[in-house]
Amino acid sequence: MNPYLLWSLIQGGIMLVLSSYTNGQTTWSDIIKIPIEPIAQFWFLYVLFLITLLYFIGRKIAPASYVLVLGFILLCIAPLLNFWVLVPLAQNFFFFVLGSVMNKQRLTTILVKKWNFIAIPLYLIVNVALIQFIGNKWVHHFLWGLAAVCGIYLIAFICVNLKYNHRFLQYLGQNSMIIFVAHILAASGARILLLNIFGIENVFIHLLVGTLAGLLLPLLLWIICKKMKIARFIL
Repeated sequence: MNPYLLWSLIQGGIMLVLSSYTNGQTTWSDIIKIPIEPIAQFWFLYVLFLITLLYFIGRKIAPASYVLVLGFILLCIAPLLNFWVLVPLAQNFFFFVLGSVMNKQRLTTILVKKWNFIAIPLYLIVNVALIQFIGNKWVHHFLWGLAAVCGIYLIAFICVNLKYNHRFLQYLGQNSMIIFVAHILAASGARILLLNIFGIENVFIHLLVGTLAGLLLPLLLWIICKKMKIARFIL
């Protein structure tokens, strides 16, 4: 939980100071409630900690197949658990357990099959349906779960079948945590500079600069922290 608390306080504090320049209105109340109510993208780390804890306890008392069934049940009833962070916990626990069950060798054996190309049109069809049923809570939730499975499968299929050694993608994957915790600050800072210093409002420039800043500036921060031998204190 240390990265969660540290980066929530860093980002929350900066958002509080610069609230007049950002889209959100962060208050002192938001900062105080960080231990029980995550802010911005840090809900993911908060929920991941709880999911890991639940999985650890579950595996202590039951085999993986039982925990997977529990995960599926939680996924099915997630819309009913409208309290605290139980909805995202219930929505994502199944995928965490599924990842633990599907080891690398088993998954690779499946994904090299040629018929897996069907994952691409299937993913597109499910997402179109997801948009169409956005007003129906239960149908939308079912399609959301199906879209998540299709999306994970599609990304795994693409990664397994890459023909070349993509070192840059590997590097991004290996350093995805620092990108995750710092990308909002980097991308938002770039947007503020473009709008308030350079007066640039072009959407495509914002997308390009914001994306590059969100990827590269956290990596630069990580390199600097490793040079200063303080990397272990920030993640």
